[in-house]
Amino acid sequence: MNKKLTVTYLFWKKLLALCLGLPLALLLVWLGLSSNFYLLEVCLVLFGAYVFRQFAETVSMGTVTFYPDKIVKNGWFGVTAIPTHALAVKINKQDGVESLHFFHGSEKNIRESVSVEGSYMSEEHRLWLDSYRRNIYRIGDFWRTPSNNSAACVEFEKAAATFRFITILTMLYLLVYVVCATYLYWHYQVFFGYVPVALAWPLRLLFMVAALAVYPLLRLQSRLPLAERNYTQRVQRGHRQALRSALLANAVAWLGLPLFLLCGNKLDFYMMLLVGGVYHRDFYPRLSDWEQLLQVAPANPAAAPIPRRSLQVSLALLGGLSLAGYAGQPADFRIRQDCADANANPAECDNSHSGGHGGGSGSSYRGGSDDGHSGIRRGGFGSFGGSHGFFGG
Repeated sequence: MNKKLTVTYLFWKKLLALCLGLPLALLLVWLGLSSNFYLLEVCLVLFGAYVFRQFAETVSMGTVTFYPDKIVKNGWFGVTAIPTHALAVKINKQDGVESLHFFHGSEKNIRESVSVEGSYMSEEHRLWLDSYRRNIYRIGDFWRTPSNNSAACVEFEKAAATFRFITILTMLYLLVYVVCATYLYWHYQVFFGYVPVALAWPLRLLFMVAALAVYPLLRLQSRLPLAERNYTQRVQRGHRQALRSALLANAVAWLGLPLFLLCGNKLDFYMMLLVGGVYHRDFYPRLSDWEQLLQVAPANPAAAPIPRRSLQVSLALLGGLSLAGYAGQPADFRIRQDCADANANPAECDNSHSGGHGGGSGSSYRGGSDDGHSGIRRGGFGSFGGSHGFFGG
């Protein structure tokens, strides 16, 4: 059969999503970075990134073309194609409007999926799509369980579980950042980092280069195991590659905390976190890879592999966040206390009066800040003083 169906989003709804989604995402990030409650900061920044991603996917969507053997999505960032020989669909109904999320084989296969938001389509396109789903794909209001790739699905879900476990470690890492930021807030009026300002940019550039250098390593890890190996060896090697890819992708995110401690700017932390998140998503396991590895896919798969765009996205993230962080006043994104003058009115913090903590063991030295103010930098995490507890007091 050569029947196909092409659906699009209404232009005015995409424009509305852009006008609402981008300001909302920026507002959430700004509120988070401006707060002095660091658990709330992390939650707001992550939620702002999620909102931006959801609206960006909607705005960037061009057309979705449904064929009997594949689904092809065209957008600003390239083409996504998934096969339909083991198609599953998740249906969400809101206010009587159906939104469809098509997966290749498993709902955990997020890298081989195409979503279609019903609220952004015309009524005519929604009816056509519903008819096509029922008559061509023969999928009703339920999940379709694939029967020809059960072994590949089992191994794929094990690999996906590895990525989710590493994600849990990254969430714990975010809690470490919250603890460190809270400590710095109580022990520094303005935190400029633990290295001289003159070394901040070379260090920042070094970390950026290291983050980008991970990309070719991840590309090497994504290669399939050799076909001549026996079944058990191929499975074991596939799982080892999934573990290494997960560690490499999240290691980029973990670079954010040491860079923040060295240079003192919170945007450095979130810059590395976002780039690591992009790598994590882009190198997430794919069921098609496991089908090819275990040789259980159809002889002539119709869909082309999903292109990887990590390098371009990472360059955009690194450049955009660096520009946003340092084109204006860098001190706006540092950890700083709310200072007051002698009359208890809000005032700019004066680091020249921020002496050490009683019997602190670290040395103190005077160094210039990025915004032209001079200040005193106290010793490291070992310098607890008599005037502050761990969380102040």
